[in-house]
Amino acid sequence: MVNRDLLTKVINSIPETHRPLAEALQGSARYTISNPMLSLKKSNITLRMIVRDLYAKEMQKDGTESELRTLLNNKHFIEKIKPRRMYLLMNLILKMTEAQSNDLIDTKAAKIVLDYLMDLTSWYTKQLVTEEKLSLPFEIESLTPSSFGKLDLPAYDYEAAAKWFLIAAEKGNTIAQYNLGVLYNHGKGVPRNLKDAAKWYSLAAEKRDSNALYALGILYQLGQGVEQDEKKAAELYELAANAGNADAQYNLGSLYNQGTGVLQNYETAAQWYKKAVQQGNTSAMNNLGFLYHKGQGVEQNYEKAADLFLQAAKIGDASAQYNLGYLYTKGDGVKISYNDAACWYLSAAIQNHTNAQFQLALLYKSGQGIGQSEEEAIKWLTLAANNGHTNAQYTLGLIYKQQNTTLAQINALEWLLKAASSEHISANYDLGMLYLETGATETAVKWLKRAAIQNHAKAQLQLGLFYLGDEHHLPYYQEALKWFYAAVSKNEAEAEYQLGLLYEKGLGTSVNYDEARRCYRSAAEQGHLHAQYQLGNLFDKGLGTKQDYTEAFKWIQQAAQKGYPKAQFQLGQMYANGEGITRDYQEAAKCYRLAALQGHTKAQFQLGMLYKKGLGVTQDYTEATRWLKQSMEQSMSEPSF
Repeated sequence: MVNRDLLTKVINSIPETHRPLAEALQGSARYTISNPMLSLKKSNITLRMIVRDLYAKEMQKDGTESELRTLLNNKHFIEKIKPRRMYLLMNLILKMTEAQSNDLIDTKAAKIVLDYLMDLTSWYTKQLVTEEKLSLPFEIESLTPSSFGKLDLPAYDYEAAAKWFLIAAEKGNTIAQYNLGVLYNHGKGVPRNLKDAAKWYSLAAEKRDSNALYALGILYQLGQGVEQDEKKAAELYELAANAGNADAQYNLGSLYNQGTGVLQNYETAAQWYKKAVQQGNTSAMNNLGFLYHKGQGVEQNYEKAADLFLQAAKIGDASAQYNLGYLYTKGDGVKISYNDAACWYLSAAIQNHTNAQFQLALLYKSGQGIGQSEEEAIKWLTLAANNGHTNAQYTLGLIYKQQNTTLAQINALEWLLKAASSEHISANYDLGMLYLETGATETAVKWLKRAAIQNHAKAQLQLGLFYLGDEHHLPYYQEALKWFYAAVSKNEAEAEYQLGLLYEKGLGTSVNYDEARRCYRSAAEQGHLHAQYQLGNLFDKGLGTKQDYTEAFKWIQQAAQKGYPKAQFQLGQMYANGEGITRDYQEAAKCYRLAALQGHTKAQFQLGMLYKKGLGVTQDYTEATRWLKQSMEQSMSEPSF
């Protein structure tokens, strides 16, 4: 839902002199649900007004005829305004509005754009001087949806171009043949027809036109308009690459990198990447950087990798910007700097690089290198999540789950479902737990099993606990045994402990004290206090082993030191009876008191008796009566089964 209070506040902050801006923003908000495409168009209008007004005032130039991207790439202009989220908005809007008319426009994208746009507008209005007018006159009524197709988009008469290219192509003009192939490839001025594209590319390729060779290679690699033939694609790329085509050099390097259509050879891949790098191909810079980072085909060199990523990143390559940000978080080839990482992640994120959006969100969440802000983290996660980034969907689900409100739980369910449906293992588990908390046990078990069969230890443990039964479900011990067994293979201490209980009590299996002791010991050595107590009890009672008070004392003491009242009482008993340790009533009293303060009735009784007899404490009938009475009252209040 649109934050109406915030929207009203932002609208009210826009002066009457900027009425067109207010109307455009209101239009964006009005259509977010009913007509997301129109909402995005209105957002585009709002963004244009702000950017062009700022440009006119800051640069003292008219930017009416310039595209937004041109204005926002002006270094001097950027230095003056610090473009905030303008790039992000521009890319989001153009991406969504360039979709075909039959594509479903995501309402959430329109809402996210509006959210950022309100923030931008709020910032913009604070820069305005009283009675200041828009530098560029706009009549909002003239900016109708039908006119939007012309906004910031260069106009080309592709139909006329296609006619002239056809005349020249049929006469054997190589450039025209290639250009006609391009038009058919992209459906510009002619209906899209990949077979015709391949036909015209082939004619130009026969004359060794490097662009045509490269374009035809792509069609063969993808199997578009021709039968897929990756080996043929490699041959075409090599012809174009030898003719100096940088894109072909990059693609050929990628084929050798992946072993597609050719035998995998990292050294050859590096050689072709280097040739493309010399011509400024940013994708080649990025991939060659990867080879240096991994030491594949070249000697491993983090500094060289960082330098290549930096070259491409400065030119604007989003993947390189992301990779450079990653290096700054790891300190590979550069000094660790979360500030620099955040800057490069942001540069890639505003170009819709989903991994960068996700990593930037994590930095906002942790406050590393950038001001901590869960709100900003959610915004970037939402962008990545809407683009299908499963880790972003999962993280978003967890954040909403932790907010613990009705609306947040609905959002948590939505995002965890999306991540889980994409086979995100942990999302399956957390979704199952969310359903379990709400009482939807059948649905919970379904999702927990999806995680469990993919070896998620906590899901396996949770299934085991579920099958132990409760007041609403009968136990199914054999199924519990099965899932606990699966979890213990991942060193899940709680599963080891539960498995030990089943063996000790003979539930779902025969009584087996040896197996119980083995399970308890495994969990106890991992610090599981209940397992330490149970293991001590086996030695204390001599169950399945020779009675050994010394070994019993060792394990029960560890559980007692962690505050477990049963273990504290048992340790008191051992001190009082001299079992596994020299009899010491003073230590016994200390242990009884710790357990008694936690409501352990037997410990309260024994502490009372020590006060009555003066053992380990100064004889005190008042204290004795207090503890004995407390023990009796608590025993009477406890349910009897």
